[in-house]
Amino acid sequence: MPLDISDALSDGLDRTFQRNGLLLVVAFVVFGLADAVAGQTLAAATARFAEQAIEQLPQDASTPQTVTGLPSAEATPLSLPLPLPAALGLVAVLAFVAEAVRIVAVRTLVSDETETVRDEFVSRNLLSATLNGFVGGVVVLILVAVGLVFLVVPGVYLAIAFFFVRQEIAVEDRNFVEALSASWERTSGHRLRLFGLALVVFLVGVVVTAVGGVVGFVGVPLLTTLVTVLLGAVTVVFGVAVTCRAYVQLSDADDADRDVDVDTDEESEWKYNP
Repeated sequence: MPLDISDALSDGLDRTFQRNGLLLVVAFVVFGLADAVAGQTLAAATARFAEQAIEQLPQDASTPQTVTGLPSAEATPLSLPLPLPAALGLVAVLAFVAEAVRIVAVRTLVSDETETVRDEFVSRNLLSATLNGFVGGVVVLILVAVGLVFLVVPGVYLAIAFFFVRQEIAVEDRNFVEALSASWERTSGHRLRLFGLALVVFLVGVVVTAVGGVVGFVGVPLLTTLVTVLLGAVTVVFGVAVTCRAYVQLSDADDADRDVDVDTDEESEWKYNP
């Protein structure tokens, strides 16, 4: 059975605004604020480091172009007074936390639960899943980047072929190598439709980003950051929800094609059960 793009989009939109979808939006808003703090802290720390380096230059030396373009204190109102190494460490830690939040979001949005984020969605092998999701994401990013170098098309193809790596890790408890293989198999025969689905989600993100950019013309950095974080959280949950509903469609179709008749107790705990 081919992927139904309209069903994936409508189901994803519906799940975004269900109670647990909104709870995930709140979680991503909190993370987004923390990420904004980390990003601005890194920018401010970089600016201070550059200024200190300039002070050590001979007086007749010219200021590099990159240094003059660094953000001012007014442009980083959420920054913390941390040295550059600590700021880099904070950004790295939050990148790991982001993967953990996405793993929980996938488990929630693949399941048939619409009211709460169950404890088991958070507790089950979260550290292992997060590590594998993080490494798997880096591997996919490298493969796609290499593919994009070769006339773009191979990179896009690989991005679609590995569309469900995080779902395979979060739902089926696979390691990242197994998840790469499983995603390749899961997307086989559906990649053109998945490309269309990904394109729609991308365009939605572009529109939302443009709306957030309009707020930037107000000239209040803090307000711009808050609006950007809120809109970004909704967009991320929507994107994850759409991907998860597409994953559910193809998982059910694969099971039907193989005439799998598995007892409910033997199925994955996270799998959608209509």
